[in-house]
Amino acid sequence: FLADRLDRDAIFEAMRRRHHYGTTGSRIHVDLRVRLDTPGTLFLRDPRAEPDAASLAVNEVKMGDIVQTDATSVKLLVEIAAPAPIHKVTLHNGAQLIETLRPFGDSELGERFRVTWAGAEYRGRGRETTWNGRARFHGRRILRFEKFNAWNRERLFEQRGSDTVIWESITTGNFVGFDVWLAGDDGEIEITTNHGNLSAALSEIGCEECTLNAGGLERRLDICRLPEENRHRAFEFSREIELNEVGDNPLWISATTEDGHCLWTSPVYLIEARR
Repeated sequence: FLADRLDRDAIFEAMRRRHHYGTTGSRIHVDLRVRLDTPGTLFLRDPRAEPDAASLAVNEVKMGDIVQTDATSVKLLVEIAAPAPIHKVTLHNGAQLIETLRPFGDSELGERFRVTWAGAEYRGRGRETTWNGRARFHGRRILRFEKFNAWNRERLFEQRGSDTVIWESITTGNFVGFDVWLAGDDGEIEITTNHGNLSAALSEIGCEECTLNAGGLERRLDICRLPEENRHRAFEFSREIELNEVGDNPLWISATTEDGHCLWTSPVYLIEARR
């Protein structure tokens, strides 16, 4: 909670005004603000539920706030500090993905590759997706192998030989995966699973994911390249966001750290002027 004080009234006020964010357990700090060029009207309660809600003129708001504005664009400011290296941050306007950002660039990438699989069959009971897979790195040798979010310890998930990883895994909307550090030049990755196969030249894989879409509910397998050691535990950036001309603009972010944890912020709700 982003509360002014650590007492009952302040915590409940933060809840009422959506001044909070969620994580999967990691103690990640995030600050998300929106700056307006011209003053907007900040409502202390939802004006559509409480037409007489108190309001005030502001030029900057934070996650959870509801602000009425005639602006066509706003400046989004984000600051993240995490106990583990930050993998990526995604910016959203409602259900629309605006941009994916990473704290590192192509010049920092090394011979470390990440394979992840995620998704579910459908919503509700019986959503479990079983993944049986094998990844072979042709022409390369695995120097180091580390897995993450491997909660089903009784299931097979291990390195075999010098160039292969095999797994039996379950996802229910979450993601599971592993990193490998490779020796050698060139080479190719060949992945076979019960949901499809994916092959790619390792030299062509960058920080943008190479993806196998596997149907279901956001069921997918991704491969990407990472720095040998990601030292970025803090990430601060700003973006100019063009607003949709029709309807509201709920701006929010999600982030993933390398140890498999995630966060999601409450949106800043930029609403249309009353007519």
